[in-house]
Amino acid sequence: MTSWNGRVFVSTLPLTRPLDIKTLLASGAGVEIFAEGPQWRDPENGLNLTRTLLRGYNNPRSLHAPFYDLNLASEKYPPIRDLTLDIYKRFFGVAAELECEHVVIHTHAYTCPLYDPAGTRQRVKNILPLLAASARQAGIRLAVENIGLGPTQLFDSEEYVNLFREIDGIYALLDIGHAFLNGWDIPRVIWQLGEKLVALHLHDNRGHADEHLPIGMGSINWRLIREALALLPSPPALILEYNEETRLNRILTDIHELQCIHRFGSAMGQV
Repeated sequence: MTSWNGRVFVSTLPLTRPLDIKTLLASGAGVEIFAEGPQWRDPENGLNLTRTLLRGYNNPRSLHAPFYDLNLASEKYPPIRDLTLDIYKRFFGVAAELECEHVVIHTHAYTCPLYDPAGTRQRVKNILPLLAASARQAGIRLAVENIGLGPTQLFDSEEYVNLFREIDGIYALLDIGHAFLNGWDIPRVIWQLGEKLVALHLHDNRGHADEHLPIGMGSINWRLIREALALLPSPPALILEYNEETRLNRILTDIHELQCIHRFGSAMGQV
């Protein structure tokens, strides 16, 4: 039976204590470093702390770039766009230092009112090639996440898929919870993205809010997602991105379930 070992990641989002992170690292999973919080106000400080935590850790890792107070799509304030661009480029260097496979970015502020969606989308499309070139120079892949809910969704499912056909050098990180909230046909999007899909953020919700619940605690049909993933020639990284209230034991249990296809299928087939 083929194993998911080495391709299951866990976001450090719900892990507030270094001891919890150390326990997670011992599980055999990869790790996605969530670069937010007080320790990352100074990127050099966050880099040094993370480097210490990862000492002796040889499993794959990725980095979720910061997004609070940042906005690549700012309509009225070009300095905010420029600042966001510079910060993302700086974090490509951080990711390279930490030997990350990819860096996740957000295209815009989740709650920003979009007065000119078409113009805003085009501004983001103009910036993404610059970011892709910078990421490539750092030796990492740029992974663009689908974000937003309803009117704050800058790219719908068709526009999101087309983004990776139009722009060279960028890859998709499909957030399953966000896609579900927006009514996307998730198996179809997985199939359409194909080899451009490098990772999934896995978390559940009840269809009304971005709850980041553990798999099986919401309304998402995980069986259909598992079946869609089985058709891909190269499976993407599976990244558990649970909320801050999730207990460490639940995270470790879900890592164990995901690390074997049989258990992965059995767990998801129950919902």
